[in-house]
Parts: sequence; C-alpha cells; structure tokens
Amino acid sequence: MATIKGVKVNDYCDAVSNELAAMKMKINELREDVKKVYGADSDLSQTHERHLSELEDFIEWKLQILMKVCPLDWKGLDKDIETTVSVGPAEKLPDIDFSGGYIGG
Repeated sequence: MATIKGVKVNDYCDAVSNELAAMKMKINELREDVKKVYGADSDLSQTHERHLSELEDFIEWKLQILMKVCPLDWKGLDKDIETTVSVGPAEKLPDIDFSGGYIGG
C-alpha cells in the first residue's frame, strides 16, 4: 500500500512540476513577444517585462517549495540528480593540550 501511495505522490509532484515549468516557459515566450511587438526599449515593454519577470520569479519560488515538500526519491525536472550521498571518515584533530584560559576570581 505504501508503494501505491508513493507512486501517487510522485505522480502529483511530476504533474505540478510539469505544469509550473510549462507556465514558466509560456511567460518567457510572452516576454519575447512583448519585446517584438512594442520594442525592447519602450515604456510599455519595460512595464510588461517587470510584471512578467515577477510572475516568473513567483513560479520559480513555487518550484523550489515543491522540491522541498515532495519525497526525497522524487527527482523533479532534473532527472540527473544523484539521490545517494557518501561521506568520508571524520577528520581527526591533533592531540594538543589547550589551556583552560582565565577562569576568573
């Protein structure tokens, strides 16, 4: 049963991630269209650029939240992410006798 639940959660995460990525791509297309229609230096183009940039940042923020709330084994849009981590042995400190310092009195 846990496997089915995990698959449903991963499918949900995939679906939301794909939709948000598509929205982000559409916003980038709109930004390019606005530059072509109104010219890159026009006031209207710069106003639209600011608003579309804010929307893109908001969607990117939501994608970052999705990466944190979805299961650890979910890889999201980047399927090349390594899911295992290896850590080497702890570094040993040299045996040095430190003075206790001034204790007060």
